[in-house]
Amino acid sequence: MRTACGLLLLLASTVGADDKKDESKKLEGTWEVVALVAAGKEIPKEGSPKKLTIKEGKFTGFGPEMRLTTDATKTPKWLGMTFARDGKDFTVNAIYELSGDELKICLPMAPSKDSGKTFENKRPEGFDTKDKAEMFIHLRRAK
Repeated sequence: MRTACGLLLLLASTVGADDKKDESKKLEGTWEVVALVAAGKEIPKEGSPKKLTIKEGKFTGFGPEMRLTTDATKTPKWLGMTFARDGKDFTVNAIYELSGDELKICLPMAPSKDSGKTFENKRPEGFDTKDKAEMFIHLRRAK
């Protein structure tokens, strides 16, 4: 009896941890772009995407379609953004913050092809991109 209760408690705590870790369902919907900031400089809205969509774990409207994974147990919360190119999968290590109808994402930026630099894919530690090769995306849930 004691073993059965222990197993039930272990199972319940594992399910709860998985729910906290993966909150990708909370991110689903259509999002309006409030601001894009790259390396501390705001990107003009002209020519930038107006709306982005997250549906069934896929992020569209900003570059190639990406599969999303979340880990809400990390601080800041982790976001994996995986896309395919030339038959290979690549994951960008990002962070996110969801607060009501506001979603903030920060991701590392790849260097330009002619820079000679390699993409480090270092997960951002915060949402301030000043003097960093990072992009901040501020979104608001579309009504």
